[in-house]
Amino acid sequence: MTHATAQRGSTTSPGLEPAGLCAVILAAGKGTRMKSDLPKVVHPVGGRPMVCAVVDACRAAGATRIIVVVGYQQEKVREALKGFGVEFALQGEQLGTGHAVMSAAGLLKDLPAGTPVLVLAGDGPLIRPDTIRGMLDTHRRGGASATMATSVLNDPTGYGRIIRDGSGRFRAIVEHKHCTPEQLNVREVNPSYYCFEVASLLSALARVKRNEGSGEYYITDVPGLLLAEGRAVEVVGSVPAEDVLSINTPEELSKVDAIYRARGSFAPKARETPREGSAMTNGSGVSTNGELKLFAGRSCRHLAGRVAAHMGVPLGSAKTSVFPDGEVLVKLDEDVRGRDCFVLLSTCEPVNDNLMELLVYIDCLKRASAARVTCVIPYFGYARQDRKDEGRVPITAKLVANLITKAGADRVLAVDLHAAQIQGFFDLPVDHLSATPVFVEHFNASRPSLGNLCLVSPDVGNVKVAETMANLLGGDLAIINKRRLSGSAVTTGNLIGTVEGKTVLMFDDMISTAGTVVEAARLVLDKGATQVIAAATHGVLVGPALERLAGDLITKVVVTNTIPSGREDGADRLAPIRGKTVELCVGALIGEAILRIHDNRSVSELFKKTAGVKR
Repeated sequence: MTHATAQRGSTTSPGLEPAGLCAVILAAGKGTRMKSDLPKVVHPVGGRPMVCAVVDACRAAGATRIIVVVGYQQEKVREALKGFGVEFALQGEQLGTGHAVMSAAGLLKDLPAGTPVLVLAGDGPLIRPDTIRGMLDTHRRGGASATMATSVLNDPTGYGRIIRDGSGRFRAIVEHKHCTPEQLNVREVNPSYYCFEVASLLSALARVKRNEGSGEYYITDVPGLLLAEGRAVEVVGSVPAEDVLSINTPEELSKVDAIYRARGSFAPKARETPREGSAMTNGSGVSTNGELKLFAGRSCRHLAGRVAAHMGVPLGSAKTSVFPDGEVLVKLDEDVRGRDCFVLLSTCEPVNDNLMELLVYIDCLKRASAARVTCVIPYFGYARQDRKDEGRVPITAKLVANLITKAGADRVLAVDLHAAQIQGFFDLPVDHLSATPVFVEHFNASRPSLGNLCLVSPDVGNVKVAETMANLLGGDLAIINKRRLSGSAVTTGNLIGTVEGKTVLMFDDMISTAGTVVEAARLVLDKGATQVIAAATHGVLVGPALERLAGDLITKVVVTNTIPSGREDGADRLAPIRGKTVELCVGALIGEAILRIHDNRSVSELFKKTAGVKR
């Protein structure tokens, strides 16, 4: 926090204020494939032992206490870190990563409960302070017992795979040699970036069992043990693929050394070659828009992590604080001068708080001399107030567009606006994405189990989307005529088409109070439908929505993560319907759009083979 903030007697949002940070760096291994008698972490990168870079990154990220676990030729590692102000723990016998952290337990046991402890590998010199800060921020925000930063690799051979459930939540780390054929296709990997709550870490370490095959203890078992206890385990996909390059041979060491030297003082390295189809690059092949920076508002930290993982960039470092009187402050923790900045934030509930945070973010970036600011708004609040449907009412969607424009935004990227006409409310370029490719991929994967399928448009405004979805999924089409009585009440009229004996899939841009979809489900079931699946890009789900959807009329609910399913206090917002809910991820879709915008490539290519957007 800045001095100005402190003078006002501010408080921060829960979990934002740092409470000390400890780091444990594993540096006891030999590195037998390096063809050298030196400990692996002492081999030079950037003209000094590689472990020094890891220590510097931890210090830059705010670590006030750093413990280095040593073993093989420990005296050489101690000498390499002389003057760095670190402590040492001895791993007398090298029995795995879990055993290495156990060796530091004596130095951790006196830390106050709640203290975050980083666990990092000493042979990863390309680690960035921004990545650590992003992982720590996610850890604190979610009140997690464990948080891992992951990476997506084109060739994940040899790495432990991150296994998620159908809703995108972490379930396990599976080592490469233990993966099933299906798990081997997973490209999200564990690069050994961990953050633990100290008491949770020590408790779980005591229960890590010796691996029967190797006879070693693995730190990778700890997140699973905590998850089994019902503790919160967060995963943030934020580690660029370049940063996790292995160093197991002299050739790999040389490659990492070249990358490290090219960066200089942890500065992220610009792309050396333009992406295919890039229209505007300078002589070096780097986009003329400057270095890309992605920032996330409070409402979208989890989604932003998935977007960053797809793009292979770390999340930008910034903090959002809230003063005692409710005012919002955004503070950037890194330089953005001349950068191409994207801020990702859904203006969902609490709508006004999130909208204000977005406006403050824009102003903060512009005043920090960002070259361009693009607002990435997965869910655009106030979108339903897009016209005057009676006298003496506002067009608030236009007002919000004006506010974003006047705040200084240069461009907007949105997903499934409630009405396509909202694009015209902005006096700046708007890229309007459709999430239908994500849904089509999901439903095509389970198409045989759906049987005789019928796409039902719950209102006439969504007919075009439903028709295209029907064509893409090989189903029939039916239309319901509805009339809205109030913000939470609707009445259904006639059904145009036949649904008897069919699985009905209702697809819309959002489910708010669920009045429309539940009444429509009642109608089609009365007409002989066998089951009803409700799908929507935005799971707004307010008021009586959860109670309505929890009933017997809807078999399954499929939404995306444009609106987070978790609350700030860590509670599951969708708990009452979790058993019938599937949450799809639009991270790759948004990430690809951002890369195309940054590289001055066509975004329209992403619109092909989609069902379009609601009129």
